[in-house]
Amino acid sequence: MQKVYFSSVRRMVAAMALCVVAMSAQATPYKNIHVQLVANETGRGVVYMKTEDPSNQQTRKAESITLKATIGENGNDLTREDGDPLRGFYQVGLFGEPEDGYVLAGFSLVKKADNEYTQADLLVAPTSDSNGWTDPYVADGGLVFNANCPRDVDAKADDFQGDDAADQAREAARAKDNWNVEPDHVIYAVFLPEGTVLPEGGDNPDKINNVVRQTSKAQVFTLSGQKVSAMRKGIYIVNGKKIIR
Repeated sequence: MQKVYFSSVRRMVAAMALCVVAMSAQATPYKNIHVQLVANETGRGVVYMKTEDPSNQQTRKAESITLKATIGENGNDLTREDGDPLRGFYQVGLFGEPEDGYVLAGFSLVKKADNEYTQADLLVAPTSDSNGWTDPYVADGGLVFNANCPRDVDAKADDFQGDDAADQAREAARAKDNWNVEPDHVIYAVFLPEGTVLPEGGDNPDKINNVVRQTSKAQVFTLSGQKVSAMRKGIYIVNGKKIIR
């Protein structure tokens, strides 16, 4: 009897959760968001972006690209307080493809010379404190970037009727054609030579040129002692020092 009762409760909770999700999806607000992504140093790789917007799901690949997309809010940013104009996820997937001999260290909102970047300068996906939520559009290796900006919502799905209310809202927002002239965000993809180890930043005054780089003379081994010519993700021994890629 107790098992049946708890089973019924679970079904009720699940049904309520589905209703909440449906209501949230129906009320989705849309914004016209303008993002620019630039390879920090040209000639070292190309960049591109992905979004949920059916009219602009992926940009071309180039050293500098601009995205103007109508993006829906995917959820609440748990790291922000109620009333903060930046609250909410408006997801853009950031991607970079390095040339031979280089790696994509990450993305940054600040532009610096190569020998000045630290780990503290690089963006971290804003979903780390949001119960592991991930964006399916950037599941293939991109960085989830919250492109929300302090501007009014351009349209809401709950202002329209029918099963396609969300689509109507997105098109109504897009029809305003009111993207900011200047990008809401300018992001820099940081491409660095293979083997570069970024200092942590903060109290660490070291620059990149003061730490180990993988050069033609560098000896790189796996933890099992196997010599390799290039590093992928993992732990390596470079010139006798352990580093994490």
